[in-house]
Amino acid sequence: MLPDFNRLRVFFHVHEARSVSAAAAALHVTQSAVSQSLAKLEDELKAQLFVRRHREVVPTAAGEALFAVVAPFVAGLQERVGQIHRARHELAGTLQIGAPVEFGAHRLPEVLAAFARVHPGVRFSLRLGHPSEIVPLLEEGRLDLGFADLFEGPGAAARRLAGFEVAEVMEEALVLVAAAGHEAATLAGSRAFARLSRQRFVDYHASAPAVRGWFRHHFGRVPPRLEPALAVESVQAVIAATSHGMGFGVVPAHTVARALAAGELVAVTTRKRALTNRISLVRLLDRVPSRLERTFVAFVTQALGRRAAG
Repeated sequence: MLPDFNRLRVFFHVHEARSVSAAAAALHVTQSAVSQSLAKLEDELKAQLFVRRHREVVPTAAGEALFAVVAPFVAGLQERVGQIHRARHELAGTLQIGAPVEFGAHRLPEVLAAFARVHPGVRFSLRLGHPSEIVPLLEEGRLDLGFADLFEGPGAAARRLAGFEVAEVMEEALVLVAAAGHEAATLAGSRAFARLSRQRFVDYHASAPAVRGWFRHHFGRVPPRLEPALAVESVQAVIAATSHGMGFGVVPAHTVARALAAGELVAVTTRKRALTNRISLVRLLDRVPSRLERTFVAFVTQALGRRAAG
């Protein structure tokens, strides 16, 4: 049976102060009440906890052993109670966030740092991965919030993310590029669907979501056989692979602006406007968000500004 918690509290204060009178003052009770509580605790444990020496009380071996257990509990309790009290006035806690690799590695940290400067009591755990990995973690409750890059149209995204709230926070123009020499040798300026369909591609996932999205946007259809020559979760790796002539890849326009201007890469364009990658915030519809989550969502939406980066 566990000892009475009130008596353990009295014991803690006596041990800390090494004085019955000081403990009584800290607890706002009489010295007699403290002495009685200690006597009852010793009777419960069948062990002497203190001995008197001059004007102070000294813990016995049993007293020290009990304090080694009680002290961490009291310290943890004080910390948690403090967090509860602070939560009424300031944000605290840990947000579990999932995000695409490139967005999470290069754009999101700046936003997290800015939020942490305003709310220093907040901590973050960031999981990077493809939306096919992030969404299940949201469903399982292992993530509080997720970001997903959506290449397909709103209707397709709505079907894939049924049961989730999806709010667009940013969009960026995407271009299909290849090394200038590779484009000249394989397309020779042609932009015909049939010829483009036969090319080698580099994508971020084996299912080629970016390239499929590009074809669907520009031609309204996708090549029947579309297997990336390289699948890698990194914009920089896709750029490097295309620069070395490994194939065509879809990348954010702003990441290759200099290479395009220098003629090192060539963008494949059609009469349609550029495809956009919509970075959206995703969370479960039936989950009640905490005050911390609501504040962060408002902050990140304003910080990213739903602006196109191009």
